[in-house]
Amino acid sequence: MPDIVSVGHCVYDIRNYVESFPEPDHTAIMRMPPKVSGGGSAANVAVNLRKLGFSSGVIANVGQDRHGKFLLEELRRFKVDASQVRVFRGMTGLSVIIIDAAGEVRIIQDYGVGDRRRAIDPDYIKSAKFLHISGCALHLIESASKMAYSFGLPISFDPGRAASRLGERRLAEALRRCEYLIINRKELFALTGSREEAEAERLAKKYNVICVIKQGSREIIVKTKEASSFTVEPFHVKPVDTLGAGDAFCAGFIAGIMEKRSLYEAVRFANAVAAAKVLRKGAQSLPSRRYIMEKFKI
Repeated sequence: MPDIVSVGHCVYDIRNYVESFPEPDHTAIMRMPPKVSGGGSAANVAVNLRKLGFSSGVIANVGQDRHGKFLLEELRRFKVDASQVRVFRGMTGLSVIIIDAAGEVRIIQDYGVGDRRRAIDPDYIKSAKFLHISGCALHLIESASKMAYSFGLPISFDPGRAASRLGERRLAEALRRCEYLIINRKELFALTGSREEAEAERLAKKYNVICVIKQGSREIIVKTKEASSFTVEPFHVKPVDTLGAGDAFCAGFIAGIMEKRSLYEAVRFANAVAAAKVLRKGAQSLPSRRYIMEKFKI
């Protein structure tokens, strides 16, 4: 049984690298042939944690198609436990991704069977030491968070685009069960209707949660339960591909927490992991922990 369980999406990524994003009624020429790889936030976090030296598993859905088979093979190749990936009739989640020369990303996505209603094995959650929930269907968020909370597991929640649109009211019970909320400004706006730090501070105080605001190349803002705050500077690198950077951050943050680093040092380690990821193409391309430690002196 893995120490860290990740709940959410497992999707098939088709990546297209261009010089610049196409304007309406214009064509963007690819710089290289398209690339395919595993993706989906839950799978990305689990794979990254495995690369950082932790045992990890993923709770997700895939379809009975070649993309689903490919994703299961990839998880097993990375030694991520895939025993709780349910296979349904239907299409596996698919992302068509465009990455420009600056490493910025545009995504077209179909979740396929990713949010299909399914049961979660309570024994699988109970045996873990930490639960991470990424953006997915509300029934999965509710089910997983209830189980983990009842077993006393720490929970991190990165709602992403998928779940932040549900809004604070619908996510309120899940937020109360979480120990860490990891969001960016757009997700904060979708969740609360405001991008202001004061809203993150309010969430931290109301739900007794540590709120971590990701800002890409800008400093990370942390709001604690006591409504105090601090910032952590990022590691500045020239990105090749920012796809999956947020998931790499989450994996690094969880790793830091599991290693009993201070909150500041856990965020700093997460910044290093995210910076290492953007130097490589693909969402699951994180280099080794040794590389990260040596490059960023962390």
